[in-house]
Amino acid sequence: MATTTAVILVGHSHRNNSGINPSHIIQFTENDRSALILQSLQENSDPIVIIPTFDNTVDDIYLMIAVFILKEIYPSQNIQDVEKKSLNEILDKNERAFLYARTKLLFEDINMKVVFNILDGSHLLGQTSLIKAYPNDFEVLLPALKKEFDVWSNKIITKGF
Repeated sequence: MATTTAVILVGHSHRNNSGINPSHIIQFTENDRSALILQSLQENSDPIVIIPTFDNTVDDIYLMIAVFILKEIYPSQNIQDVEKKSLNEILDKNERAFLYARTKLLFEDINMKVVFNILDGSHLLGQTSLIKAYPNDFEVLLPALKKEFDVWSNKIITKGF
């Protein structure tokens, strides 16, 4: 069963008070097979799902934004998960590298903010350096305090301050 391990807000910074005016949300799910699920917060539309690559999940998130929100990047094939294929299977390594580079360039000229809410245990915890490499406004929110029941130890586990 898929578990959400990160929620990414996409929108614009508030010009006076930081924060974000979100237009879209991306849910990152893991376990059975990782997925990125994009949903508009302003329109009633079907979610868009892609299966990210393992090593370049952050690049895949930005590519998803560039293709489906900004509509400025055009892959040679549909990257939406219609046949349960990952981006590794849909696009070859060279095209992905080209699209990632074009996406990064695009974000130099786009006034957009991306907020990564990353939960404990998420694969994205190990990819924060990739987030820092993007030129847009961003925030990364990491777990500071956590309390939950651990079924394996039959105990309540608390982490943080």
